[in-house]
Amino acid sequence: MTWIEVVDSAVKIGLGALIAGVIAFLLSSTQHRNELKKAKVEREFEMLKEVAEKVEIVNSITLNYWAFVTDWRRKLVLDSSLPKSNGLLDAQKKLFDSFNELTKAESLLLLFGYGSAQVKLREYGESIIAFKKRVESVNIPFDDNDTANYRESMLNKRSELFHLLHNIYKTI
Repeated sequence: MTWIEVVDSAVKIGLGALIAGVIAFLLSSTQHRNELKKAKVEREFEMLKEVAEKVEIVNSITLNYWAFVTDWRRKLVLDSSLPKSNGLLDAQKKLFDSFNELTKAESLLLLFGYGSAQVKLREYGESIIAFKKRVESVNIPFDDNDTANYRESMLNKRSELFHLLHNIYKTI
């Protein structure tokens, strides 16, 4: 073999190795980027799922409280000295404790950069607080119409939040 043939073979082998190395690097980089994207999507999906679960916990407790407190207010019209039942007091305590879940859900939404969803969640929580303040103020009249309006308002705020969470889910 002459030195030209040796150099020729070395260049061919080296060039082949270089091309193979570049292709392997590009494939590895692409695969790594895709795995990171997949992990991000999975984390965001789990976060949305956790937020939805926390909101549903609060919603269930709120509707339970709504049922007890509106019943108490109806009976209060007939007997103004009627104390709150144990069921109502338990529901009231659970409602107070459940706001911890909303705070955690808000934190998750802010952490992932979903400020508009956090605002909707805040509006939902504030509608519950407004209802609680209004219904527990026995000096202000509260009738069946008010009861229905507050319930509808809270459910509408919840629906708006879930609509926004659904839109976020579609984009991740």
